[in-house]
Amino acid sequence: MKRMKKTLMLSLLIVISAGLVWCSWGLVWSGQTQGISSTPGTSGWEDNRLIAHALGEVEGASYTNSYEAFISNYNKGYRLFEVDLVQTTDGELVARHGWSDKLQPDLAAHGGRTVTKLQFENSLIMGRFQPLTLPDILQLMQQYRDFDLILDTKAGSQAQIREQFTKLVNEARNTDPELLQRMIPEIFSPEMYHMVMDIYPFPNKMYSLYKTGASAESIVEFARDKEITAVAMPLYRVIMNPNLVPALNKLGVKSYVHTVNSSRVKQLLYSFGVHGFYTDREV
Repeated sequence: MKRMKKTLMLSLLIVISAGLVWCSWGLVWSGQTQGISSTPGTSGWEDNRLIAHALGEVEGASYTNSYEAFISNYNKGYRLFEVDLVQTTDGELVARHGWSDKLQPDLAAHGGRTVTKLQFENSLIMGRFQPLTLPDILQLMQQYRDFDLILDTKAGSQAQIREQFTKLVNEARNTDPELLQRMIPEIFSPEMYHMVMDIYPFPNKMYSLYKTGASAESIVEFARDKEITAVAMPLYRVIMNPNLVPALNKLGVKSYVHTVNSSRVKQLLYSFGVHGFYTDREV
């Protein structure tokens, strides 16, 4: 299995390198704009080509999901953000990608097993960035009403999915029900789709492929049948399933690739029909 993965990655690098050489020989980027934002608010959110990954990079740091990351990238013009959500041991949702030691070293001893909301919000990210809880995020959505939010929930079981989305929907309703119209949940499987939609019928959904080995045909069928707005995928999916993006385009379903921080790779993928990218920084 390890040998197969190495072979796959080597093949992928060769294909990308060949494509980049092709770009450097004069590939014309035909009218594809790199606009960060084109339509504010929830209507037309998918017109945005760039998604600020984990709220975007700030001061050279990525994956912070911090207040400063949001403000910095909002001021740069981003209007579509992705945030990672995990649950503390007292059941609260907070913005973190995982419980690695790097982000909050003073919580390293807990390993995420006994971290409460209070402990989390009192610990600066990398010693200098303000962490965000779900109420903080909802407050930002009230204060800045022209951005939309993609939700990457780090639930490991069906019970956790139900618990997290029930918590999220209830808090949003208590704060301002209209905020739910600007939230785009990442859906990782058909089973998750039904669980989430039973809790709240989100009008926009992002089918995210990084946790699934589903075939290109089943992905297209699911996107069509469930009226999925957009599909997010790792870069290798574009290469390994060359008909996937064109098939989604025929349905009017936008494709986003993650996480891309190279302008040349972006240009190459645009030529394959990819609509946009999760990115840490504008390049």
